[in-house]
Amino acid sequence: MSLDLFVMNGSVIDPQECEIYEANIGVADGKIVYVGSDVIEEVEILIDAKGLYVSPGFIDTHMHNENSAENEVEKALLLQGVTTAIAGNCGVGPIISEELLQRPRYLRLGFFTGHQVLREKVGLNNHYMPASASSIEAMVEILKQELSKGSFGLSLGLEYVPGTSYEEMCKLAKVVAQYDKRWVSMHMRYDGEKSLEGVKEAISLAKDCGVRVQISHLASMASFGCIREALKLIEEAKAYVDVTFDSYPYKAFCTQIGSAVFDPGFEKRWKKGFSYLQVASGKYRGKKLTQELYIKLRKEEPDTLIIAHVMDGEEVKAALKHSDCIIASDAVLKNGQGHPRVCGTFPRAFKILLREGFSWPEAIRKATYLPAKSSFFEDRGNIKEEYKADLVIFNPKKLRDCATFKDPLISPKGIEYVILGGKIAVQKGTVLQPHGEVILRN
Repeated sequence: MSLDLFVMNGSVIDPQECEIYEANIGVADGKIVYVGSDVIEEVEILIDAKGLYVSPGFIDTHMHNENSAENEVEKALLLQGVTTAIAGNCGVGPIISEELLQRPRYLRLGFFTGHQVLREKVGLNNHYMPASASSIEAMVEILKQELSKGSFGLSLGLEYVPGTSYEEMCKLAKVVAQYDKRWVSMHMRYDGEKSLEGVKEAISLAKDCGVRVQISHLASMASFGCIREALKLIEEAKAYVDVTFDSYPYKAFCTQIGSAVFDPGFEKRWKKGFSYLQVASGKYRGKKLTQELYIKLRKEEPDTLIIAHVMDGEEVKAALKHSDCIIASDAVLKNGQGHPRVCGTFPRAFKILLREGFSWPEAIRKATYLPAKSSFFEDRGNIKEEYKADLVIFNPKKLRDCATFKDPLISPKGIEYVILGGKIAVQKGTVLQPHGEVILRN
């Protein structure tokens, strides 16, 4: 047997069975072809993983990389161990184009079709206006075309487009249900105290349309005294509908100041005002938001990112600990600036879970096996023969997040190698050549 890559002496994490075992791993032609105790000498690249853990590559089902001019988000996630990701969430997924397909990629990257983008394609740019019947039918036709081209499904950003009627999103979701292995990613309509209404709407959509719905960043929507009831609603619904959720491990969210999220009255929803809001991009980056700056940025620089330190930390933790919770970053940058979740989500989440009594396999499961299952991937999320050769080799004693709200782009420590398709993509904190690809679901 001749191998492209051989990883020996590592402690292999099985996130499905939640166990760790000693094994060597052989890779050829981008796939895992051997897992066992034999030592194979005819290899091109040999990695000695003694004292290290070997995990399946992490899968990030909720990130943002819609700007075709940037690769920073992909690189930041790769440095955390992410090898597969799905972009285009929160309603802003792009139309699939040759430019999108041909650009070099650092991850295996799939895309949702964004509801907001569909609206714009049919000339509906007012986020507060309901769509007409003819506009909805036009969106349906575009969505069918995108799903046929390989889109992973529909992403909704209902909080950003409050004019969306239930009928509008239901007609679109029913289209998604007609395609194999597709689903709806939903940024709910409400956060704060009304978040439970948003959860109920997500459950209704899954039931009425016969489609899988993944509720986006649940903790950032419901960690205002509502998370436990939200989790209970989801648990009860899973008996009769296909619904799941993801979360990131921070008690602060981040989005554009010009969006409907920051429409006047936001303080009442969160019971916290300007002193809890921090400018994350642009010339005012790092400053606390004031009434005057709020008005100025909303008018003159509406794409400015704002970090809102408004969620309850214990509720965020409760969401993360739930057995069905998928770790997802919601990573977004504007001109290289943003929230530390871009660089720290996965190691930070593992650290929290380990402190709460989880084992390494139980924690890793939330970044590998669970998102693979929720995304209908049958060739990744575990270390098995014939699976994609996507691996993370890390030191369990040293793995930690380093990104902060002051310095959000500091990469984590403790990851020795990231392997993507059998090729070394990260070596000791350095990103090498892009070995990713756009994934089309057909």
